[in-house]
Amino acid sequence: MTDTNSITTASGKAIARPRMRMRPIKFRNELDRDFHRVIRERVARYFDTNGFGKYANRMVAFKAALFLALTVGAYTLILTSGMGPWALLGLANLFGASSLLLAINVAHDAAHHALTPFRRANRVIQTLAFTLLGANAYLWQLRHVKSHHNFPNVNGCDVDIDDTSFVRLSPNQPRRRYHRFQHLYAPFMFWLVDIHTVFFQDFVYLFKRRLANMQDIRHPKREYVLFFVCKLAYLSLMLFIPMALIDLPWWQIGLGWMIMSFIMSTIFISLLIGTHFAEETEFPEVDSDGYLATGWATHALVTSLDWAPESKIANFFVGGANAHAAHHLFPGVCHVHYPALTRIIRQAASEHGIKYNCTGFFGLLRSHFRFLKKMGAGEATRGMSSPGAAEYSYHPAHGT
Repeated sequence: MTDTNSITTASGKAIARPRMRMRPIKFRNELDRDFHRVIRERVARYFDTNGFGKYANRMVAFKAALFLALTVGAYTLILTSGMGPWALLGLANLFGASSLLLAINVAHDAAHHALTPFRRANRVIQTLAFTLLGANAYLWQLRHVKSHHNFPNVNGCDVDIDDTSFVRLSPNQPRRRYHRFQHLYAPFMFWLVDIHTVFFQDFVYLFKRRLANMQDIRHPKREYVLFFVCKLAYLSLMLFIPMALIDLPWWQIGLGWMIMSFIMSTIFISLLIGTHFAEETEFPEVDSDGYLATGWATHALVTSLDWAPESKIANFFVGGANAHAAHHLFPGVCHVHYPALTRIIRQAASEHGIKYNCTGFFGLLRSHFRFLKKMGAGEATRGMSSPGAAEYSYHPAHGT
């Protein structure tokens, strides 16, 4: 059977035309049809009753202005203040943290077209915000929206677990001898996430033709041009301009940029890594008929772990990264509504006997590192496989 689903850009144009014969993966949506219907109806009622729209509101606009002002202000002071090395390092980390928060709170919603109803505006905002981090917005949107969101935690279909061998993030992945130490060395790898993305991962993704569930990927020509323009802009902002204007040795500027990148990467990973890779989450496999064990809505819940999802403070700073269930079930809704949506989802899940995973921030980190240790030791964690998966597991072709 040929999978004819195409991969599309933010403008809706096809960029991938799968031609390989592969069996489609299917959810058993009849099992949770009532649950899915109930949460859709209650969420619709929430918007109708309160007169809300699904896009960004004034609070999101305020956050965007705040984090943008901190980002621009910190960068301006770095270039013009004449401060000493330690003060400049502090400003660099303020720049890194605020630009990361800008991306999490604004660009992420833009990637899902949940920021504004205007697709071009979403794309421009996402591109500008991601350029400050050095990551390519187009490729990130491709992997995040078209791979991860379609089949979270499914081996062979979720690029977030497929595209790493140094850290074992699924019980359905091969275990290497060095994985038994991964709970010890993983934190040091997390420091390198930003640098790895900027200088290696983006380039690999740009030229890969197969990536997890995506086959025969073809990018528009303009994306190749924009890719290198944005990389040059990032290097200019981070290194070339500071080296030209700041009276410090080049190696101190480079070292300061690396420290900023390490800290920014650590913040990013700490907020997100445990939301799918934790003791509580499941890693379903496909049965002999090509089915996952649950419906799509249930799958979104059992493969994610929320942390403090109804906290207004957490929602303000992390843009809904703490409310993954709501995000996966309603990715086209701005994160500002996730606390209310989480209450609806949690109540409906309880009524229908569906597992909903929730903890606090430090509980998330503890669960993640316990999970890493178990994965390295080859221990099983509850809910890891679907019925029939022990005898047969279907995995689409991996990227090479």
